Amino acid sequence: MIIKLKRREMLFYLSYVIVYISLFIGDVYNGGSLDAFARYLRICSYVLIFTSCINLKLKKKEIFQMIAVLMVTLLYAVKTGDLYWSILILLIYNSKRAKIENIYKMSLRIIVLGIISVLVLCVVGVLPDVLTSRNTVEQINYNRHSLGFYHSNVLPLLIFYLEVYYICITKERARNKVIVFFMSIAIVVNFFCHSRNALILSVSLSMFIFIAKKKKKHAYRALYRATIFSIPCMSIFSFAMMFLLLKGGIWNTIDSFFSGRFRLAIFKMRRIGIHLINIMSNEFFSRDNIVYVNGQDISTIALDNGYLYIILRYGILILLFYFVIAYLLARKNKESACVLGTLIAVFIANFVDNDLVDYSFLPFILWAFNDWKTNRVIKNVKEKVEEIHKRKYTKI
Repeated sequence: MIIKLKRREMLFYLSYVIVYISLFIGDVYNGGSLDAFARYLRICSYVLIFTSCINLKLKKKEIFQMIAVLMVTLLYAVKTGDLYWSILILLIYNSKRAKIENIYKMSLRIIVLGIISVLVLCVVGVLPDVLTSRNTVEQINYNRHSLGFYHSNVLPLLIFYLEVYYICITKERARNKVIVFFMSIAIVVNFFCHSRNALILSVSLSMFIFIAKKKKKHAYRALYRATIFSIPCMSIFSFAMMFLLLKGGIWNTIDSFFSGRFRLAIFKMRRIGIHLINIMSNEFFSRDNIVYVNGQDISTIALDNGYLYIILRYGILILLFYFVIAYLLARKNKESACVLGTLIAVFIANFVDNDLVDYSFLPFILWAFNDWKTNRVIKNVKEKVEEIHKRKYTKI
């Protein structure tokens, strides 16, 4: 995978890599020592992104649009201290004419190098191998290894996303040997981390790719629609579960199957409420301090459901942004069953985890708003027209 870059693209790719690495560090176990380093990396990336914006060749309309959206996100940042959306907007505008394949290749390489580095540091004793439990009231079983990461779920999900990135790069050209390799790694990692959701996702995705490569194009329509409606359906179901769970019965059984995720979300909802746009700091959002009936004290509730996290942390209107992302990604890949199925797998992964505002989902956001392919087609058409005109002029 050789990546050829133009000079004007270098600034964007460099800023993207630094942002990605700084967010990846957040998944590594540390006692605060790495936080300062990640903060400095993010500051460097902010400077690079702003510098890159100066070199953008945008139309006046696009410039005004970018400034308007950026001002809104900066106002939100001033109120909450959360710069994520401002940086995301700048990354989106900077990546509009970048080749999305390069973004996935870079992301894949960062994760591979990151995993190797963390595992080596864990083996030599620099990073601890923390044992974690199922994190439910009913079941406490400390046999899940984090292997240098802050939680035992991190590494299995990273293996899943490596396979996802590979499929997004290769599409129908994905090699069966590579898919089998990813599935085998997922199974081996599960022996140590015991992350059933990540294992099910990895194995299911691998089996789907084997089947999808043999499907004919007319079978893509149902898959295309499923991709568009997957996020809305899972969001509505997740939101409804917080209220249906209060009725008990079968809803308690469903919640238990998902390790009590919706019950925990109810605690969070009762404290902060539901808003169209939620303007609050990360510190206030994380400060729960609840006590279970068994005396277990929890300072902060981890919402392992990306859609509920967006609703409760940022507000219902922000969730519409992800509806648009699902639609745009489906439209861009309606001729690729492998990618459509992979997108659905990623959306399902966020039903049992929370990566929608994390580095692993970042390439998908940029892909949704990327128009490199469109610009390339227009450029090729212009070149063909000019070539025809030149030939006619030469003949005359």
